This record gives sequence, C-alpha cells and structure tokens, in this order.
Amino acid sequence: MGSGALAYFARTAQTGKPMKSEIPHSYAAWLPLLDRFHEGDDSVLALMQQGSIEWSAVVAERWTSQVSSALGKRLTMLSKQLQVGLDRSRGESFAVSGALLNARRSLHRLREFASIPCLPDNVRSYLQNEIDRWAKETQQALEDNAAKIRTDNGRLLKTVRDNPLTTIAVASEHGAIASPDAANTPVRGRRVIL
Repeated sequence: MGSGALAYFARTAQTGKPMKSEIPHSYAAWLPLLDRFHEGDDSVLALMQQGSIEWSAVVAERWTSQVSSALGKRLTMLSKQLQVGLDRSRGESFAVSGALLNARRSLHRLREFASIPCLPDNVRSYLQNEIDRWAKETQQALEDNAAKIRTDNGRLLKTVRDNPLTTIAVASEHGAIASPDAANTPVRGRRVIL
C-alpha cells in the first residue's frame, strides 16, 4: 500500500470520517488518488478526469512512474480476477461469458484512467498501448488454451471468441457494456414462415 493510502487511512482513523477527496492539481494531491486507484477504487476516476498537473522535469518523472505503476497493479489485479472467474466457471459457457464480460468492464475503467485529459500525449499513448497489449495477449492465451480442449466440440473456444477482451466497450448510463457500433445495428423482427 502506498504512502498516500496510508496517510488517507491514518486521517480516517483519527477523525472517524473518510477524508474528502478534491480535484487534484498538485503532485501531492494526486498521490492519494493514485494510491486509491492502485488499490482498486474506481470512484476516484471522476476527480482524476477533472484534475491537472504542473508539468516540470522532477514532477514528470515521479508522476509518470506513479501512474504507470497504478496501471500495472490494476492489470495484475484484473488477471487474477479473470482467472478466478474462469476457474469458478468450470467451463460452463454462460459463466465463462460472465467472467469475460467482467474483465471487459474492468478494462473500460482502465481505459478511462488512460485517457485522463491532463496526461501528456506520449504517456496517454503508452498507457493505452499497455492496456491493448494486455487484452490481445490475454485473448490469444485464452483462445490457445480453449483450442486444446477436444472434449467439448469447440464450445469453449467459441465462447471465448464470441466475447473477446479486445472489444472496446462503452458503458451505458445503467452500467451495461455494449459494443460502440451496437447502436447502429438494425433490430430485426421475427420472421414468420407460413
């Protein structure tokens, strides 16, 4: 746990109330939010999206390191979460689909993090590339492993391919995840054959 998170919890323990978070504008203000995000708290994303940072040589190196570390930790957490979901699914298609959907939701939150407006273009590009690389490598590993299973007539492989981690999803206001081009897909009625 980072020093910012320890300070947050120490202040919370002293006062008995959670520390109120503010929109970050300094390196010191960013640290507690990055630590909270690092630990899995997505609620800080809204504040981060509104934040800014004064870019200097010293701040650039330290802040970029903290941001990169937070993303790395979250990708590791996501790998573990996905593995637990897949282990619990026991190969049942619906449960595998659910585990993959949960992973895509988490990836969506990480993409929000990687698109913080105050990030310099090269840092934003690096973070987005790391997320894309993780998604592609994980998807390929899942497909390779599913292809080795010969006893299910390819059902697991089909499920993995039908729910790719590489799909960039957008969240609706109700929290549902949909493909960005889902709104453009025509709705077909039921075909009646007489």
